[in-house]
Amino acid sequence: MTAFDAVTPQQCLLIGNSRWHWADRAHASRWLFRHTDPPVEPLPETSIPDRWAAVGKIPAALSQHADQQLLLDQVPLKDAPPWLGIDRALAGWGAWLRSGGGEGVCVVDAGTVLSLTRVTAAGCFGGGWLCAGLRLQLQAMGEGTAALPALGPDGPCLDPCPTFPVETASAMTQGVLQSLLGLIHGAQLRCPGPVWLCGGDAPLLFPELKARGVDVQHTSNLVMETFVDLVS
Repeated sequence: MTAFDAVTPQQCLLIGNSRWHWADRAHASRWLFRHTDPPVEPLPETSIPDRWAAVGKIPAALSQHADQQLLLDQVPLKDAPPWLGIDRALAGWGAWLRSGGGEGVCVVDAGTVLSLTRVTAAGCFGGGWLCAGLRLQLQAMGEGTAALPALGPDGPCLDPCPTFPVETASAMTQGVLQSLLGLIHGAQLRCPGPVWLCGGDAPLLFPELKARGVDVQHTSNLVMETFVDLVS
């Protein structure tokens, strides 16, 4: 379904805004997925993946291999505008396909930016919402105020905390978490149908959404699974 040559890919890479997402072929029909920080050193020629895509900054080494890049127009999501991030297109088309293609879906990728993408029953891009993700909101509060603490990427946002915390850092975390849950729940009320959830903060959101009665499916590697489906 793509314009690639007949070489069977063994490794795929999606460059995100803050993380790199890898898929490594274990055998003919099985892939292993991993998520890493961007490398500090330049990517050596021997580490160039067979297929790659990007929404974040593209390293010079990869820009020399443009023929191996998966582009937006190679993702079969209908009516996708040219500015749409390929990660949203992959997640949206993959969720719609896995749902059977008979109803619309909302796809939530809970990463650095939380993207909510609506795909219609006909498999068309139906718009969506964007907001700062959990860590980005916590970072903004810490940087934008004098009294609130700066929370690191592995701060209390990864730990359970009471609904109404007393301690400041936990209150920040719970406030942001509840805002994201409200956004997702509100979207599902406006557009009935299943919510497909992926991204780094999905494990935090999934049990809370289930508790609210949201019809939600957690597929942690939805974007990369769709990527390898397209290029394999």
